[in-house]
Amino acid sequence: MDLNKLTWLLEGLLEHTPGTRHALVLSRDGLKLCHSSGLSTDSADHLAAIAAGVQSLAHSASVEFGDGRGGVRQAMAEFYGGLLFIVEAGHGTHLAVVTSDEAEPGLVGHNMNELVEQMGEHLTTPPRAGAETV
Repeated sequence: MDLNKLTWLLEGLLEHTPGTRHALVLSRDGLKLCHSSGLSTDSADHLAAIAAGVQSLAHSASVEFGDGRGGVRQAMAEFYGGLLFIVEAGHGTHLAVVTSDEAEPGLVGHNMNELVEQMGEHLTTPPRAGAETV
């Protein structure tokens, strides 16, 4: 999929979801694939690294304390001033969204999942050569 189209879809998610501030698509190992226009390149790289770390920790928790399948549907962090949501968006790919305090978590999650369904297999990132799977 054309990254410009993907960026346009991320902008649409922000436009149609009150309280959202930033959106980013990243690979499992923390590389940003595309991001909304409100993020600088450095901030997008930083958010990608944070989201990959949170998702990795959530995966470890699911392996140890979940039903044995080791899957994470969604990870969320609430901090002073907002929320960070991360959902799997295809094999090896994640969608991260940062919101303000005023955002409705249920609506954010719903709209993120709708976007992931729209993207389908276009958001799949194959493992890089030499990269370990988490």
